[in-house]
Amino acid sequence: MKKILAVLILIFILPTPSQADNIRDFQIEGMSIGDSLLDYFSRKKIEDEDKLFYPSSKTFYSITPLDREYEIYEAVSFSLKNDDKNYKIYQLKGSMLFNNKLNECFKKKDEIVKEISNISKNLKEENYTNDFAGKAGKSIAYITDFKLSGGFARAWCTSWDESVKKEKGWGDTLNVDISSQEYLNWLNNEAYK
Repeated sequence: MKKILAVLILIFILPTPSQADNIRDFQIEGMSIGDSLLDYFSRKKIEDEDKLFYPSSKTFYSITPLDREYEIYEAVSFSLKNDDKNYKIYQLKGSMLFNNKLNECFKKKDEIVKEISNISKNLKEENYTNDFAGKAGKSIAYITDFKLSGGFARAWCTSWDESVKKEKGWGDTLNVDISSQEYLNWLNNEAYK
């Protein structure tokens, strides 16, 4: 149990209950919304990364530096505002691979969700699933959201369809995401129009 708690503390540096509703109080690998990515990577490294833009807007982009080792996650991605030379973080996501071990993914997700819930009794937890359509076959995500002041936190396991796993070489994944309200508004209103 102590090992689990230590891992979760590394995922989210635990704020006091009175502060726990603010997005800035949550961290992934020691990083938080509003931090400058320059505090963690060189300008050259950030600028050399492949930028992933959404279909309808270039306001934000995502990068996933893969040549860095993290304490908890296998990869961490960041969403930044295009042309922001301060590289302020608006969204960050940690990912862990659970190669065909969905039950282990659920267990780890439940531990994370429980720890988030214990931080503050004011946080409202919403659980739901999202079935992917089209090329993703029978893939499904099992999601838990927490609304925070200034954004939200989300933990989810994705169970990829066997055809997707075979074609893409993907395994089941656990993701923990922290997003600012500004980023969410853009994602919901501009990114896919």
